[in-house]
Amino acid sequence: MKIGIIGGSYNPPHIAHLIIADRFTEQMGLDFTFFVPAYRSPFKLAEDSPESTTSVQRLDMLRLAIESNEKFEVDTFEIDRESVSYTIDTLNYFREKFGADAEFFLLVGGDQAAAFTKWKDWEEIIGRVQLCIARRPYTISPDVERAIAFHLSTDERSPVWIEAPILAVSSTEVRSRVSKGQSIHYLVPEAVRQYIYHNNLYDNPDAGSPLYD
Repeated sequence: MKIGIIGGSYNPPHIAHLIIADRFTEQMGLDFTFFVPAYRSPFKLAEDSPESTTSVQRLDMLRLAIESNEKFEVDTFEIDRESVSYTIDTLNYFREKFGADAEFFLLVGGDQAAAFTKWKDWEEIIGRVQLCIARRPYTISPDVERAIAFHLSTDERSPVWIEAPILAVSSTEVRSRVSKGQSIHYLVPEAVRQYIYHNNLYDNPDAGSPLYD
């Protein structure tokens, strides 16, 4: 079985998350792709605090976002632990869950790949999974790509670049637009948009307005 793993805060999940995950699943021929929302990312301890949304709300939105894709699943391992989330611990969990016969594929963004040597036990990670990097055309030069691939290669494998469209969408932008009363149509799945407004997330000044019903 070929299992994909994508971590992140998903606060909230947006269309770029879904499109990149779809390309990842397709290009690597995965049986399932698991979205693993972090309880607290070690690189985001100063932002996306637990008070901005609850873990339950982030899980609700993520499940709404992926419900139409039969190959997408949500795993709550990192949230259930209620501690800082380290990828090496998540990989140990998935290995125990699916057994030694499963193949694991970890997807990261280009910015994460550039800083991957700062991750806890990063060398062990790339030795145990196929590292995949979402390529966003024109955002990273070929020279930088080659440098990243060189540093994150082992004797057995090198990173695989996943082709994905340029989508200048981020969770930060979505939260900002909601807080300003601006439209988030088409930036998030419709069910997620409805959830945000009906639950008054991100200090939304227009919660309950007919515009968002």
